[in-house]
Amino acid sequence: MKKICLLSFIALITLISSCKKDNTIGADLLPADDLLNAKFSDSFSVNATTLSDTFLRTDKMVKNYLGVINDAQFGYQKAGIAMELDRPTTIFDDTLGPFVVDSVVLFLKYNSVYGDTLTPQKFVASELSAKINETQAYYSNTTLTTFGTISNVTDYQYTPTRNPVHISITDTIGIVSLIRIKLDDAFGQKIMNLGQSKLRDSTLFKNEINGILVENADNSGKAMSEIDLSSIYSNVTIFYKNKYGKELNSKLFPNLYRFVNGSVVPQTNSINLFSNNFSGTPLNNVLTAGAQNDSVNYMLGQGGTLIKVSLPTLSNLGKVAVNKAVLQVTQIIPNSNLSFASPATASMFLVKKNTDGNLDFIPSNIAPFYNGYSVVDSVGTDIAGNKFVRYSINVSKHIQDISKGTLLNTDLYISTYRTGGTDGTKNLLSTYNFGYTPYRVVLAGSNFSDVRYKMKLNLTYTLIK
Repeated sequence: MKKICLLSFIALITLISSCKKDNTIGADLLPADDLLNAKFSDSFSVNATTLSDTFLRTDKMVKNYLGVINDAQFGYQKAGIAMELDRPTTIFDDTLGPFVVDSVVLFLKYNSVYGDTLTPQKFVASELSAKINETQAYYSNTTLTTFGTISNVTDYQYTPTRNPVHISITDTIGIVSLIRIKLDDAFGQKIMNLGQSKLRDSTLFKNEINGILVENADNSGKAMSEIDLSSIYSNVTIFYKNKYGKELNSKLFPNLYRFVNGSVVPQTNSINLFSNNFSGTPLNNVLTAGAQNDSVNYMLGQGGTLIKVSLPTLSNLGKVAVNKAVLQVTQIIPNSNLSFASPATASMFLVKKNTDGNLDFIPSNIAPFYNGYSVVDSVGTDIAGNKFVRYSINVSKHIQDISKGTLLNTDLYISTYRTGGTDGTKNLLSTYNFGYTPYRVVLAGSNFSDVRYKMKLNLTYTLIK
């Protein structure tokens, strides 16, 4: 009998414990005397429209992109890089001149390649005719002038250069993942002829050599590489001989030391230039139609397209405590083609326009909720082995704030980035980098024919009496 009483007491304690107030979002709205209100789950339609995007703040980036991607869905997308060069690392003695240039090579270290590496590309380099102002903000649609071409157009294929590339006269091992573009000897000779006083002072050197622009010579290509200008392997190397015929080399790096916010730090004074033409028939048709609701949406990175999302009016639910709210977004064109590789987790997220009209985090994007970030919650595979990815974007705190009346239910945007700010000394896009990449993803809209993949808002909530 004592054992039965003890079990009954434990069961009673367990029941009381299970009636504790929920500690999820919105739980503070639940009255203390109404702890057992039922939770409800429902799905709501949203309006989703593909919009052409705008230019981005792309100077002083942590990483830069170079190349062309061209496909039937999206059209062509191009990325070039303008970069400032610092004075040479090795300063020669004038008494050892005259110096004769053997060759000049631009080396660019890349971290990864997005797209089809089997298609060769044509790169061309030019000398800038004006300096890049290190205190100015530059954007991806910036127009730059040059003195002219300083390189021969080179057919380049990424795959072979994963083999080691030799970077100096003494290098016997080589470096992998390195783009090698030969520049005109005259450009190197121009630098060598400046004299010691200008070659020993970065400011005086910059007054003579403004920098270089490297970009694709045409719109053919199917891949972009992520260039690391901060790498010691990204530089212009001048190979030359002194008057005794001794072989020497000197390097000019695109990253300089700057005084930023009270500290001296290495900073790349560069501009990543993006362009696209939306020539792909499917994307162009959607943009031209201008419908309020698209059955298919197109996400194109690097200032290509955004997806505007209008959440439903939830006032008819009454007073609720939001337990969980997720915007469900599903990729519908599989990754059978490398051009359509899916973004990594958190490369797709929700933003809204701030008072300045720039895209920024939604107000609920604060710890511990971090609303607006995408998480890959499932991966499906078709009979051919192609992958489909579903993203769940948390908007629980955001929906609760709308329900409480502390936040207006205004349009949101699915994007791969936030605004880069206007401060010329730093770029917030680089600080909060979630993907100014060339990602291109085809997503199901809210009118998509297959209900399993439709874009929708999944909501779990508790009614407050």
